[in-house]
Amino acid sequence: MLGMVFVTHGQYLYAAEACLVAMLFDFVDGQVARVRGATTRFGIEYDSLADMLSFGILPTFMGYSKVLNGMGRFGIGIAFLYAVCCALRLARYNAQLYREERRSFTGLPTPAAAGLISSVIVLEGRYEFSFIVKALPFIMLFLAYLMVSTLRYPAFQGANAKQKKPFLNLVGIVITASIVVSYPEISFFILFAAYTMFGILAHFRFQTCTSWLRSFLLTSPLPGDHENP
Repeated sequence: MLGMVFVTHGQYLYAAEACLVAMLFDFVDGQVARVRGATTRFGIEYDSLADMLSFGILPTFMGYSKVLNGMGRFGIGIAFLYAVCCALRLARYNAQLYREERRSFTGLPTPAAAGLISSVIVLEGRYEFSFIVKALPFIMLFLAYLMVSTLRYPAFQGANAKQKKPFLNLVGIVITASIVVSYPEISFFILFAAYTMFGILAHFRFQTCTSWLRSFLLTSPLPGDHENP
C-alpha cells in the first residue's frame, strides 16, 4: 500500500524500493515459518494475497503510471495481462504446494518478476537510464509469459539448500551481499535479470542435450551391425 501511495505522488523510485523491501520481508517471513514449522493453510493463502498486492498490483500500477498510460488500450491490455498472469502464477503455486517438492518453481516466481520491474525503475531513477524504461512494456509482456510458463526455476529454500555444501553457500552469500551493498542499483538489476534468464537457458540446454542424445542413440550402430551374417 505504501508503494501505491508513492506512485500516486509520482515518486516511482520510492515505490520501486518499497517493492524490493517487500521482497525482503516475504523471504524472511517464509524462512521463519519453515524453520519453526509454523506453515499453515491460512498462512499460505494470506501470503499469496500479500504477494498479489506487493508483486502483482504494485508493479502493474508502477508500470502503467510510468509508461503504459501513454499507450492507450495497448497499455491497458499489458497491465491487465501482467496482473492476471501474476494471479494465475500464485494460484498454481498454491495448488501444487503439497504435490511437488519445493526444489524448484514451475514458472518465474512473482517476486522475481516484480524485482526486475522495480530494478529497472530504480536504475532509471538513480542513473537516468530513460532508454531502459521505454522497454518496460515488452519486459512486462515477457515476464507475464514466464510466470505462467512451465520453465523450471531454482527455489532457494528447504533443507537441500542447507545440506549441500553449506560453506560454499555461505561464501557465495557473503560475496553477493558485499557486491549488492557496494552497487545496489546495478546489482539488483543484474541478479533479477540473471535469475529470469536462468529458466530459459536451462530449458534450451536441456532440450539441446536431449536432442543430441536422441540423435546419437538413433544414429549409432548397434553391436553386430557390421558383422557378416
